[in-house]
Amino acid sequence: MTGRRYIAENGTEITDELVDRWAEEAENGFPGAEVTPFEGRAWEADTEPLRPRTIRLSDTMGHLIEADAKRNHMSVSAWTRAAMTERLSHLVDA
Repeated sequence: MTGRRYIAENGTEITDELVDRWAEEAENGFPGAEVTPFEGRAWEADTEPLRPRTIRLSDTMGHLIEADAKRNHMSVSAWTRAAMTERLSHLVDA
């Protein structure tokens, strides 16, 4: 490793050997694992198909969105969908 220690939430130390084992399991298709296929994206509850949309933004607004998305570990698309969902949820609540 790089000299840094990585500890999982449950207290388990993530070692080079553990990472190597995970990589080998992934490369071998997770033998013995039962995988249930599903539609959509695992990280989003709504699986309705998405289509690209174009909007016009100033450079300043674009940079602000990119910076906030990065701070929140999100893509710009995910950030934009979340912002629009939040705004539209006020219409449903009204």
